[in-house]
Amino acid sequence: MNLIAGAGAVWAVAQLWTEPTPGWWFNLIFTVMLVGLAIALWAVLAACIRQAKLERGLEAQWREIRPGAIAAAGRVTGRHWVLAEDGSLSSFALIVRLGDGRALEGRWNPQSSRDYLLQTQVPGVGAEARVWYVPDAAAEAPLVIEVADASVVG
Repeated sequence: MNLIAGAGAVWAVAQLWTEPTPGWWFNLIFTVMLVGLAIALWAVLAACIRQAKLERGLEAQWREIRPGAIAAAGRVTGRHWVLAEDGSLSSFALIVRLGDGRALEGRWNPQSSRDYLLQTQVPGVGAEARVWYVPDAAAEAPLVIEVADASVVG
């Protein structure tokens, strides 16, 4: 798709500069717009590839360290969310404080636009959580935070 969009942008720019137009300023404005659009599409593709590599790396790292993981009880002490245009959550982060006083942060990002939550479904401050982590792992090692959906727990 990016190759087709890039080729279309090159063709349109070539047409702009070879066909009669209102002036060079017109050509320049639309050249910048078309080239910028093509560059933006490639930037989005590159960002998606980087994110996928990061997630695959975290999954592989978790598979490696999972046998040594332990569960610890904790409580949610903070939450931050980002809303989509329709009011649903596009992502959220929870800060969980464990019994020994350590604070850990976990983020949720949907895999697709079909996986969405409402604000009321984000666990509130004070909610119980269970954190699966490896005690001797590096600070950037993945962890799993289990928290009940606030909309179905009384």
